[in-house]
Amino acid sequence: MRTKCNPHSLLQYRSLQHLLGQAAVWFFLLILIAATPTLQASAQETGGPRQILISFRCTAADRPAFRAYLQGEESQMLEKLKAEGVLKSYHLLFNPFVTTGTWDAMTVLDFSTYAATQRWKDIEKKYPAGLTGAGLKLAKPIQTYSADLAWEGAALDPGPDDKHVFYIIPYSYNSLDQYKSYVDGYVIPQLRGWMKEGVLSRYSLYLNRYGTGDPWDALFIYEYRDLENFGRREETVAKVRANLRDDPTWKHLSDIKASIRTETENTIAEELEPSPKKSVKK
Repeated sequence: MRTKCNPHSLLQYRSLQHLLGQAAVWFFLLILIAATPTLQASAQETGGPRQILISFRCTAADRPAFRAYLQGEESQMLEKLKAEGVLKSYHLLFNPFVTTGTWDAMTVLDFSTYAATQRWKDIEKKYPAGLTGAGLKLAKPIQTYSADLAWEGAALDPGPDDKHVFYIIPYSYNSLDQYKSYVDGYVIPQLRGWMKEGVLSRYSLYLNRYGTGDPWDALFIYEYRDLENFGRREETVAKVRANLRDDPTWKHLSDIKASIRTETENTIAEELEPSPKKSVKK
């Protein structure tokens, strides 16, 4: 004997199924968000390059004065460009040590649009590398790069910016397409692990837009949470890599990475903040 199905009960059942299905989706998304310690983005090379990076050298004797110049006159100019919407953001990085193989300072400029870089070209006509006459007496521009911010990410809790330690690594690669796959499959999983461990606050990975160049094709800028966590770099790298070795894709890229890219001289740096404006006494 067949029991007739109540249409109203059937409708209630299907509504319940729909609600349970929606609840399951939201539950999955909440788990995914909770398990993800970073906010990440992968930029696309659309239009012209919006990032310009400039490195500088100066004598040991001029380092204190050049540092003060960057925090004063240079910062004021960059803050003005940012207020006008020309710059989206900028970083003034300074090497805390005297080294012969790298640089003393680096300016990292992120323009709001590619068209906005024309403003910098206009500035260069009068102020090479963005330095006034006073700045050029203290330092010499080494190299200027037009680049793409190809990958970036940040921890949900990056910690105080004034405590961050910057670690900059230049690379050369053989094939751009191969290198991009290498970064996606080998580098990014490690960076996620470092942020999960709480040592890394942000990363910005740049690609030199105009082909291979001296001294780098790609530049990695890591921001460590503070000096103590920067000191944990080696042990954290070893721990995260040990956890990734079971991933066949990661393991394969690890085995062949020497044939994909070449690493050159690394630089430790700190970010310079604008000097406080002096109050005018009346």
